[in-house]
Amino acid sequence: MNSANQARSPITESDEELAALVNDLSPLLLALTMVHMSGDMGVIRSGIQTFPPAFNGDTWGSISESDKARVRAEALEVIKAWRDAGCPEPYRPTEAERHEMINFLIGMEMEPEYVELICEDMSYNSPDDRAFHWNKPVSEEAKAGCGTVIIGAGMSGILLGMRLKQAGLPFVIVEKRDGVGGTWYANQYPGLRVDVPSHAYSYSFLQDHKWPHLYSWQTDLLGYFRKCFDQFGISDHVRFNTEVTGADWDDEKSEWKVSVRGKDGSTEILTSRALVSAQGFFNATYTPTFEGADRFKGAKFHSAEWRHDVELAGKRIAVIGNAATTLQMAPQLAGIASQLTIFQRSPSWTFINPEYAREIRSSEQWAIKHLPYYSGWNRAAVFNWSLDKMAMVMGYDPDWPQDGKSTSQLNEFSRQRALADYHKHLDERPDLLEKLLPDYPPYVKRPTIGSGNFFDCLKRPNVELCTDAIVRMTEQGIVDATGKNHEFDVIIYATGFKVQEYLSPMVIRGRGGIEINQFWQDRPGGYLGITVPNFPNFFMIYGPGNNLGYNGNLVFSSETQTNYIAACLRYMVEERRKVLDVREEVFDDYMERTAEKLKEFVWSTPYGTTYYRNASGRVTTNTPWTLLEAWQWTRDINPADYREEALTEPARSR
Repeated sequence: MNSANQARSPITESDEELAALVNDLSPLLLALTMVHMSGDMGVIRSGIQTFPPAFNGDTWGSISESDKARVRAEALEVIKAWRDAGCPEPYRPTEAERHEMINFLIGMEMEPEYVELICEDMSYNSPDDRAFHWNKPVSEEAKAGCGTVIIGAGMSGILLGMRLKQAGLPFVIVEKRDGVGGTWYANQYPGLRVDVPSHAYSYSFLQDHKWPHLYSWQTDLLGYFRKCFDQFGISDHVRFNTEVTGADWDDEKSEWKVSVRGKDGSTEILTSRALVSAQGFFNATYTPTFEGADRFKGAKFHSAEWRHDVELAGKRIAVIGNAATTLQMAPQLAGIASQLTIFQRSPSWTFINPEYAREIRSSEQWAIKHLPYYSGWNRAAVFNWSLDKMAMVMGYDPDWPQDGKSTSQLNEFSRQRALADYHKHLDERPDLLEKLLPDYPPYVKRPTIGSGNFFDCLKRPNVELCTDAIVRMTEQGIVDATGKNHEFDVIIYATGFKVQEYLSPMVIRGRGGIEINQFWQDRPGGYLGITVPNFPNFFMIYGPGNNLGYNGNLVFSSETQTNYIAACLRYMVEERRKVLDVREEVFDDYMERTAEKLKEFVWSTPYGTTYYRNASGRVTTNTPWTLLEAWQWTRDINPADYREEALTEPARSR
């Protein structure tokens, strides 16, 4: 495990080599690492004006050119002095000094509470600031009586498995596929990459991966999670090629009976004290039904079920859908297809990130290995903590003119910024500009992030954007609403997932045999997005209401949720409880507060269509809470939130 300070290599570079390296590094990060090398806060307090990140992944802070030159000149002298002194133990700033450094880095005043949060996320104090610990001595027999079944071996499942292994608690991870990685294993379409900077999209305690790109490709992400899985040493706890079909709570025995099915069709019942769903909700693919689809003689498949056996070079390809997947996939397909036609039902807002496609520079790799705490501050910088304070980017302001174009001043700022990029790339093609410009405010639905290559690929002579509805399919291809017959060799569905069908296709039954979707009706969710009344000892990671609304990333979210689940299990073992069942009044209060808070955001407006809202118009996916609030609320269990039942005889997992 590696902490915020990964500087393990001595500096042997000459003055000239150091000057070249420093000239290629972020002045903000140089200023912060200087503090650790010199023990001097002077550069932080020198009046340099910093600003919030201009885009996700920005580490430069928009400071003036003169300030950049000044910081680099000072940094070069500090680094040389530290090198000449033999790279001594770096200075550890006080909490007050770290607060100043965070404000400098983020470009705005952050409350003191953020100091602990940000430092914990970069593992400032130890290699694993979120490691599991017991509050009191417990027997091995007590641990053995608190077994857990975890559904899914993706990023969240293997994380919880690692925490439970730290605790010495028994567990089994049931994974329907033949490998780990979750969405990064299932999705393998060309062009797939993450839309969060890689140095933040990683476990807080395993940051030493040498990412080749600022935004990593799917193969690199899958490699990272496989490496983590191997390092955690939990392979003996995983059952691959096994699917959970359902689970029933046994009130008499206070345990879960989990039904599983093997790849060969064999079935089995697993029993455990606790049950955790770590499958997320980008799990079950959605494929729309079209008349005549079964008649098409070519290959057709969903982008999340990629057919590597289908040859695409030189083929006529149809892509149905025009959201994030298509934005990433289309430029790759356009380069090899004889014809690519994209069928768009409605346009998505696309934000151009100028560094989306860039590689991590060799100077940055050098700085992480040689400059104290450079890695930790780099993680903090690309995390965009400032968005916690800028929620109105996605906010609804009733005093703002509600014309359907934007919902607040900051929301309008985002729209204007996006419009400028649309015009920059598409003014020469007014036909495409008209088709691609959304008629709803930014962030109503999940925006797409890219480098601009999607816009460029649409201008290729072998690419067509079709906005006419699909009427039916034929043996040869697709007929649109104008009657035009498009002929294809391959049809690819980039149509997303059954997001509103939570826990599908599993059937989870709680007390009295009530099925969880029956309990939820049109209000799916959990207390803190994690626990549900009448479903004792059942927990969800990345369940309904836990999709990140406007800040953070899913790794951070999973870490906070797994810490809370681990705290619940710790309490059960330490206090000899066989059942924790969240009180309905606690659940209802949280759900009502969340629903009220969601009204402050663009997702709750009637503009546009989005998978964030269910059929009744309720936002069921997103959380409106800040990262600070989510972190504070999940640090430990409040026993008063739960109905408890004491343990008389330890129940073993089997």
